[in-house]
Amino acid sequence: MNEQERLRAEFDAEFLNDMQAAAAQNEKRSKKTKTAAVRPSDKSHNAANDDSEKDAESDLADLAPFTRAVVETIRTIPAGRIMSYGQVAAAAGSPRGARQVVRILHSMSRKYGLPWHRVVNIRGEIALDEHGGGGEQQEKLEAEGVEFGLSGRIDLNRYRHEADSQM
Repeated sequence: MNEQERLRAEFDAEFLNDMQAAAAQNEKRSKKTKTAAVRPSDKSHNAANDDSEKDAESDLADLAPFTRAVVETIRTIPAGRIMSYGQVAAAAGSPRGARQVVRILHSMSRKYGLPWHRVVNIRGEIALDEHGGGGEQQEKLEAEGVEFGLSGRIDLNRYRHEADSQM
């Protein structure tokens, strides 16, 4: 096994561990909500939302280092700016981890409130199709002032966010 294969296997194993931990946490949360017999009032519902945000933040500390770095990098992308999957991976410490970034976005965007729409492919294009959220992604980016060219591409020189590398 060469170095590249070893690193890919290591990242895949790390990702699977994170997914299993997230699934266990979700199962634990669903059991808590099933045991609640009475619908909470608005005040207690807001407290429950605060608790789930705190849970997500504490869960973040339990993630593997690369996954945590990806989540933190995506959170730093300001409105009206974009990064490519590869850029996010490089900033998180693994220049060849773009596919892992895709997996993390797919599985963790909602839980961690990530601005998923600010991550595009290396050509400045939305990688999702219409049914997978591509239209929603374009709408969100346009609402933040990002303009698309006639070819459907974003001018990377104009809108690219340069994050500081984690490693």
